[in-house]
Amino acid sequence: MSALDDLLDDAKQRIGEITPLRAVELEPQLAKPRSFLKVLDADHYNWEADRYRKLFAMRFRVKLPPLDQINMILYPEPTYDAPIFLFFCLMTKRKVIGHLNVNCPFDDAAYRAKWVDPLDAILQRYPPFEAPDRYPEWMKKYRRACTIMGMFRQERFEDLRACALEYLDHYTRTLAAAEPETDPARLEQIRRFHASFVHDIRTQDKAQGMISKMIGKDTARRIFYEVTT
Repeated sequence: MSALDDLLDDAKQRIGEITPLRAVELEPQLAKPRSFLKVLDADHYNWEADRYRKLFAMRFRVKLPPLDQINMILYPEPTYDAPIFLFFCLMTKRKVIGHLNVNCPFDDAAYRAKWVDPLDAILQRYPPFEAPDRYPEWMKKYRRACTIMGMFRQERFEDLRACALEYLDHYTRTLAAAEPETDPARLEQIRRFHASFVHDIRTQDKAQGMISKMIGKDTARRIFYEVTT
């Protein structure tokens, strides 16, 4: 079992301690797609849970070049003002590429104090994760003070792992204690934000094109439209 398998198990356990997870059965070709020449070993997961529209995870392993990857996206029900939680980690022989973020429908001071500032305080306890040139243009609108995005030495994996789990703990506990939003204008803004985020993942994430070369365009599209989002 790899370090990323351990991380996924740890994340599932931590979420499940706050709210029970209910596995969603996926079609075999989406849960574990077959790749051309068997160069890819991929597993996709969906869960349901109270206060969440969907929880998504992916484990992705490529033989040549050797790559090991985990993706997680937690979509809260749009009746709550919680951000969409995203964690991505790709390990190569020498490097780690990481993206850790809470994608926020609001950016006022009160909202940041609840959802962003506590994560920024966690982030400040770690050596800096600095790689501004690695941030894709389409993701810049989602960037906050607590965002991590970049390529790092592989020795930084343990810091990235620990920081991600601390973020996850704060996020899941805060959502578990949250009250549903009742203001119609804010609910509409949340709805539009979720729709825009989903559209961006489906149309802007270059991973879909990369995966399509290994499992086919139609299957890759179905994964991004039916499983990832």
